[in-house]
Amino acid sequence: MEQIAVQKKALRSQLRRQRKQLDPVALLRESAALCDRLLALPELEKAHTVFCYVSYGGEVETHRLIQQLLNKGKHVVVPRCRENGIMDCVPIKALSELCISAMGILEPAQNVPAMDWQTVDFAIVPAVACGEDGSRLGQGGGYYDRFLEQVHCPFAAICLEQFLLPTLPCEPHDQTMNIIVTQQRVLRFEEV
Repeated sequence: MEQIAVQKKALRSQLRRQRKQLDPVALLRESAALCDRLLALPELEKAHTVFCYVSYGGEVETHRLIQQLLNKGKHVVVPRCRENGIMDCVPIKALSELCISAMGILEPAQNVPAMDWQTVDFAIVPAVACGEDGSRLGQGGGYYDRFLEQVHCPFAAICLEQFLLPTLPCEPHDQTMNIIVTQQRVLRFEEV
């Protein structure tokens, strides 16, 4: 187990360095293509309440995606991080409701009430990288693995094609994705 954690940490560092090398304009273009592919998923089309991460630091850009979901009349909920790797699920009606948290990411204010995870119909989660076997490498805090244990809806990790690898080192707590979306393809795994 310890060896796998070390492998994941080293791979995460290597991929973060690669991500920093991406051209910001190309990242926006590739993110838009990826999000268009994501929006065409039937699971997302029929979802009423959609959980979506708010991008930062070279992640696939989701601000445009969140706005499109709101424009389609979807109820959008975003994460608010707490201590011990726990996230709240907080509804928003506009991106302007978000503020920079102590962690340096955009989140709803602390005084906005959270809602029950069970109301989420579809979840969109970030990835440093994904594996063609459905594996996902996150930022390392375990927030999304804990979140995905609680939800009973389809969830998709989104990552750029160049960060889709044949397989990734995994630990028992790592959640396998239902769907992985890149700007070039959609991979499907476990059904909910």
